Amino acid sequence: MISPRRVGLLGVAAAALLAGPAWLAAQAPSGGAAPAVMPAPAAVKPVPGWKAPKTANGHPDLQGYWTSLSFTPLQRPEKFGTREFLTSEEIDQIFKTGVDRSYEFTFANSADTPVYDATVYSLDAWQNGVRPNPRTSLIVDPPNGRLPAMTPEAVGGGRGRGGARYDGPEDLGQGVRCFSFGGPPIPAGSAYNQNTFIHQGRDAVIIEYEWGSSTRLVPLASSPHLAGSIRPWRADSRGRWEGDTLVIETSNFRSGTAPQGSNPATVKLTERLTLMDKDTMEYRYTVDDPSTWTQPWTAVIPLFRIEGPLFEYACHEGNNGLVNMLEGARKLEKEGKDPATAMRGGGDQ
Repeated sequence: MISPRRVGLLGVAAAALLAGPAWLAAQAPSGGAAPAVMPAPAAVKPVPGWKAPKTANGHPDLQGYWTSLSFTPLQRPEKFGTREFLTSEEIDQIFKTGVDRSYEFTFANSADTPVYDATVYSLDAWQNGVRPNPRTSLIVDPPNGRLPAMTPEAVGGGRGRGGARYDGPEDLGQGVRCFSFGGPPIPAGSAYNQNTFIHQGRDAVIIEYEWGSSTRLVPLASSPHLAGSIRPWRADSRGRWEGDTLVIETSNFRSGTAPQGSNPATVKLTERLTLMDKDTMEYRYTVDDPSTWTQPWTAVIPLFRIEGPLFEYACHEGNNGLVNMLEGARKLEKEGKDPATAMRGGGDQ
């Protein structure tokens, strides 16, 4: 479940990156050239006086390849309280820690256990142009940077926590079975394949995700959403322009693909994409599901322009991982343990 990356920084080059400033831009052009240095921004803001290039239809040109790779957590660590931004020292340390962990993930495989070929796979962290995010969390509302309290209905139904049972393949979710890795929003995290391609047309915007090699069509029309009985894998989106911001409203999620385990029948997602400069886009989305959370919540993810192309994401239905997880659950049950607890790392293993 990995896609290949261009080989750019290995050996001495990788060591130099980790030894250098922690906010080095993780971008390695073809041929292994040293990465460019980009200072950490105080916040992602529009460049004064800068005007976004326009398409033939007169709208801001969002097209191209973007990465949402980030070492910033979705929810704010409680130690930061209501503090929205990191200090320059914290930015430096958190970014360096993220790169170090990515380095360890990539190069920790020995020749005897070649899970990944470290010269080919998972080099995203210093080849994709990721830059530090000064925020303490991706969530900006509520002000504490954390998901709102869940409703009694959601708590009773086990929503928002992911799969908790291991009785059969259906319990393991769409991603483990390689059906779908969820609907929108654009994924962000410190793992791999956090890249996206955007193409604009007169009547629609196409968003292609590297994670899962899936494509999403967003009509730019005032037509109503699909009937509630029709629930595509990527849900049902409608886009419109508000000034220089592309606004996308999405509903009709399938079971197992709604954001953060929300209720697919009631959740509404609103996304806003705005160019800040030629290489930076603010991606802001709001999840509103009154049956799962006591209030809507909003996250902001900086997207940074990268070189393409996207690579195919390999996932194989019915692979060994699925079988092994179910076999592990049966073994735990024979030992008198609860798989839902033990396989989440919360019990005696």
